[in-house]
Amino acid sequence: MRGLTSFHPVEPAFFLEVVQPLVSGSKIDPEPYILRALQHRVGAWATRRYIRTLDILLEQSTPPPPPTTGSRWEKLRARLEVFDFRADPLATLVKKVVHRDLHLLGRPFLIADGSPRAVAEVVEQYREAETAGVVEQLVEDQLGQMSPALAGKIQPDADSEMPPDGDYRTRLMEALREIHDLAQAARKGEFWSEGGNGRQPAVSFLPAYLPWRAAWLHSRILPFWMAEDVDGLETICRAAGVTAPDYLVPAWVLFGEACDEFPKLRQELHHELTSSRGTGGYVSPEDVPELVAFLKAHGGQIIQAATREGEGPRCSVLLRKMRECATYAEKSGLGYLEAQGIEPLGPDPAS
Repeated sequence: MRGLTSFHPVEPAFFLEVVQPLVSGSKIDPEPYILRALQHRVGAWATRRYIRTLDILLEQSTPPPPPTTGSRWEKLRARLEVFDFRADPLATLVKKVVHRDLHLLGRPFLIADGSPRAVAEVVEQYREAETAGVVEQLVEDQLGQMSPALAGKIQPDADSEMPPDGDYRTRLMEALREIHDLAQAARKGEFWSEGGNGRQPAVSFLPAYLPWRAAWLHSRILPFWMAEDVDGLETICRAAGVTAPDYLVPAWVLFGEACDEFPKLRQELHHELTSSRGTGGYVSPEDVPELVAFLKAHGGQIIQAATREGEGPRCSVLLRKMRECATYAEKSGLGYLEAQGIEPLGPDPAS
């Protein structure tokens, strides 16, 4: 699957108490959700400013590729520049100790290596941080664990200042209202236009869009793990010749009443990720401990199968993210959900 895949510790109550009433046409008090989202943004945004700096240093640690166009002299000069390239010592250190797919892209916050349970503990410390200053101290502690030489050397990206709370609040309110209005339009047989791009029957647009938008809203209040251009657990199990656990199911239970009212919604929910913007396999909170045990027991077999296809290291990192997510979900009494096309907080509050 191309694009950004995400693994979410899921709070079923959010879907039952926020999403379902909106789909049913009821009013909700959005303030508890908004306050949680604003608090979560403190840690997520402050952390990603450091992640942005580390990403830039990683880019600076290697010479740019030689040009494929231009005169012979320009190509020769570029090759000489590559030969003479000497990376900044800090960039070289970052390249040595930072794993982009795990430390920068994979985990919800900046976290040094450790067992899944240790990672879960650090995630909770970030979540409990009430100010950006506390988050920054956590970041410094994690950088020091990666390498003592990094402590105090990484400054947050100055171009990624957090937009005002009011702007973010407005964006979240619009997303909540969108769920309500889309369901109403589908119920009335009206047409729907997303962002001014074309018009189609709302009842046809809702089944594929509602689960993704609900997962997006959920991702603003709880941390999640990420990976680029990978598949979900069902798909990688099948590729490895491993039987996927039977408790990995489509997320029907999160959208129960909505599925009853809009039958095509049930058809759009799958075990696997099938589109660039959607949801995949779901594990209920009571079954998450079994998921943790499954990943521990069968991870080696899956990685061996991937290694035979030349994908061993990528698969190893992917399973590590799944296991960390599932471990955090187990610790917190949450479920597990896979999704596609959900991005972390970034410079654009609409991201």
